Amino acid sequence: ILAQAFQLESGRSMCFRGCCGDFRRFVAMGNSGSDESGESRSSPSVTAANKVLLNVYSPTGAQHVAYHSGVEVLGAEYVYGGSDTSYSGVSAQIPRVPPAGSGWVLYQSVEIGSLERPRDEVLRAINELKATWPGSAYDLVSNNCNHFSDAMCQRLCGQRIPSWVNRLAGVGDSLRGVFGTPAPAAPSGPAKADGAGGPAAAGLVSRSIGADGDLSSEVDWSSVGVLNAVGDGVEALRSDRMVLSDEDTDAELLFLVPFAAPVKLRALRVETDEQRAPVSIRLFANKRDLDMNDAGGGVAPTQLVEDIKWVSSEGGALSATIELNFLKFQTLGFLAVHFAGPEDGVVAIRGVRFFGKN
Repeated sequence: ILAQAFQLESGRSMCFRGCCGDFRRFVAMGNSGSDESGESRSSPSVTAANKVLLNVYSPTGAQHVAYHSGVEVLGAEYVYGGSDTSYSGVSAQIPRVPPAGSGWVLYQSVEIGSLERPRDEVLRAINELKATWPGSAYDLVSNNCNHFSDAMCQRLCGQRIPSWVNRLAGVGDSLRGVFGTPAPAAPSGPAKADGAGGPAAAGLVSRSIGADGDLSSEVDWSSVGVLNAVGDGVEALRSDRMVLSDEDTDAELLFLVPFAAPVKLRALRVETDEQRAPVSIRLFANKRDLDMNDAGGGVAPTQLVEDIKWVSSEGGALSATIELNFLKFQTLGFLAVHFAGPEDGVVAIRGVRFFGKN
């Protein structure tokens, strides 16, 4: 292990950057042979609104020498990865679902603590963390994803992550002391405001489009995400069942929709009901790293829809077809859609259909 770790640090050609991509080069080292965690490996099906969870991943989904981690809070999971730019290396992803092709498998979720401050203060703290963790500062030994998870947990609930999660960094740090290899200098300035990264775009093979321009077959449904929903929001969306926002949080939902190939989006059709219809819809073109705070007002949308013209049908159902600024949704590989409901209530979406061409 020590020899391979030294080879990694002295010859970066064997590594690749990204969301703890360097760690995956230790797959060949195998398991550690002891169960250091002492925690249950089962993932929680429903996360309480005030809990701070550490989601730990390994190359096999079992005990291993190398781990990747993210912090789950307020319905999103925050992870840190490297890049060659000064943009923030922090991005939000669907909790406990690693990006397709990353090579990581969920190992276990560990409850770190509870939030003891208002939601707006938590989101403000997260944005401050984003600004101080640029992708260019990533380093396998001294500044990796697990270091970020530890810093975020300390910031949000005053607790540290288990030491076994980042033990590989300790091995590398010892090697640096032996061989005199300095850690890379951290950038002096803050990260740029708009993060770069997040789940990579799915395949590039176009599929058939409906005669009416329905792009449903172009959606990469295996990578779709729904934030702030009660239960399995993705499965509800796919099966035309009602997707409800968590009543313990603000009345808002965030749909994260990747397309299998770039499309040109001209309209979307939204279905809901009279009691829980959204009052505004914010759409973001090719913004892959949004969290709920960004989508709810922290980042300017590609298009904002507030005067929604709902059409009633039997049983109290409502539907609306929303025409988009076609020029702003060209070469669309990823769409984020934020639905905001009334202040004191729940927002519900029964279905969304996308129309356009490839």
